[in-house]
Amino acid sequence: MAMINISDAAYNEFRELLTANDITDTTVRIALAGFGCSGPRFGLMVDEPTENDATELVKELNFVVEKELVEEYEGFTILSDEENGGGGMSLRPLRLDESASGCSSCASGCSV
Repeated sequence: MAMINISDAAYNEFRELLTANDITDTTVRIALAGFGCSGPRFGLMVDEPTENDATELVKELNFVVEKELVEEYEGFTILSDEENGGGGMSLRPLRLDESASGCSSCASGCSV
């Protein structure tokens, strides 16, 4: 089972983003960036793997994720802007505990 699901369109868009920002390193970490009303948020950064990481090579990019995150979320899907309905590129976990999301998870309240 693949840890990273990414279409050719999303891969090309991601590579263009790296190039536009003068990022030449091809090792990219997916990391938990916190929680919001919609559940967990993830970020991407250039980083080297450690012994606590799972890695997956996708074409020329080496994705790195903490093994615990892979176990909890079963991997990730990276969507292109078009695949995300024009909402920009998106990084989503394959499995998400629905009880971990929703307005009840924060004290600030949500507006609908």
